[in-house]
Amino acid sequence: AGIQKFVAFIMSVHIAEVMQIFFCIVTGIPVMRTPLQILFLILVTDLPPSIALGMEPGEKTILKERPRPKEEPVVLGWMWLSMVMNGAVLSAVIIGVYIVSLMHYCDGKVFQADIDKLDDFDSKLMDARTVAFISLVWSENIRSYTSRSFDK
Repeated sequence: AGIQKFVAFIMSVHIAEVMQIFFCIVTGIPVMRTPLQILFLILVTDLPPSIALGMEPGEKTILKERPRPKEEPVVLGWMWLSMVMNGAVLSAVIIGVYIVSLMHYCDGKVFQADIDKLDDFDSKLMDARTVAFISLVWSENIRSYTSRSFDK
């Protein structure tokens, strides 16, 4: 169960990160993260909670459950649906925060072509990215806490 929690958490947050970047590219919004922020997310924000989930003791009812068959995959069908749905919800929240922060810091502009025309657009864009980044870090920490159990 610990490995399933680990995989479910890490896959759901990475699915969310891919969805967010894909959305930005497709819609013409500036990509919300720099390569350094992506590296920070993977090494500092995602890895420690996922390791903790993998090392967490089993559920109290684990001895009452039947053993898992050898042929059963680690990630079950309902877990894939859960990971994609969690990733979609996380993405929607962070994209919403990013768009609002772009509008706030970039003088009401949201699209890359419009933001590039602003004076000091790099600084304004970095402020909006920082808001989205901090929101994602907090959201992933909350997500790691909710990943501690599949049925509670």
